[in-house]
Amino acid sequence: MRCTLALLLLNDLEQKYNDRLITMPLNGDYKFYRIYDPRGMREFRDGTGSDIIMAASQIRGPGTHMAVYCSPSQNSRYLRKYIAESATELNDISEVGFHQPVAEETMCLRHIQEKFRKSQATEVIPIMQVWDAELCSRTAIYSLAFQNRFCIQNAARNNLTPCEDTRRKIGVEYLFLMSEVVLGHKLYLQTDKDDQQTALVWYQGYLNIFQRSKSASIWKPKIRSIQDTEDFDYIIDFIAESFNELASIKSALRQGGNTIIPTPANAQGSAEVHHVNKELYITQQLQRLSQKDLRLTEYPAHGLIGPFVK
Repeated sequence: MRCTLALLLLNDLEQKYNDRLITMPLNGDYKFYRIYDPRGMREFRDGTGSDIIMAASQIRGPGTHMAVYCSPSQNSRYLRKYIAESATELNDISEVGFHQPVAEETMCLRHIQEKFRKSQATEVIPIMQVWDAELCSRTAIYSLAFQNRFCIQNAARNNLTPCEDTRRKIGVEYLFLMSEVVLGHKLYLQTDKDDQQTALVWYQGYLNIFQRSKSASIWKPKIRSIQDTEDFDYIIDFIAESFNELASIKSALRQGGNTIIPTPANAQGSAEVHHVNKELYITQQLQRLSQKDLRLTEYPAHGLIGPFVK
């Protein structure tokens, strides 16, 4: 049995350039983690005509929607291709404008490059000299820096974005707001546990997990190497905290042979252990999952974003 988690990000039609499809194998087949442009896909492909069984979000508008596809006969490569049949794979999407159309970022970059041209090569340009409500939003400036067009530094000359030494620098006095750098000004599945807040976000085209202390205002990324696909297990585990069935499916897949399912202790205090067929068990979990709302819960973004550097 192989299973793959799929997430479909849908925006308003005028912002569909931001739509994304992600596939994450639950078996641990890291090489089949992929990000796609859905190319107009507005719902998950169903399993009609195949042995694929699935649980999928009932899509009723914009949001981040979830589906789990499983097959007793097909491998992770097949599932990935099946899910993304009409989509276009994106490789390094940090090179793709994400919060606004690419044309807007191109205009902003030209504006900034002109400021650089008129200044000394070693000069750090204050952000107030390039920020322009019509030409260059703070969101666009941050996105361009994340694409390694230039670097953003704070007053102490610490880098806030990935930075090569040869790049020009833009200086800021204050950290960026989370609402300025995460898509749609939204956090997903925010949890509060042990004096710590954790949330899933769409950040510069990728999914990432951010955390902060409840007593602090600065969010820090849990995943710092966005192209390291092995990190997607963190994302699966975090989503599974909100969907127990997903955690059960992942656990079952990574056990050999039959899955051992403990049941609650009986009245005498002893615990029974049943050996359940793995395929049957996963099918039952999918059935339960399909009865839930699989649209990820949204929260307004708040606080500041800390440095994102390796």
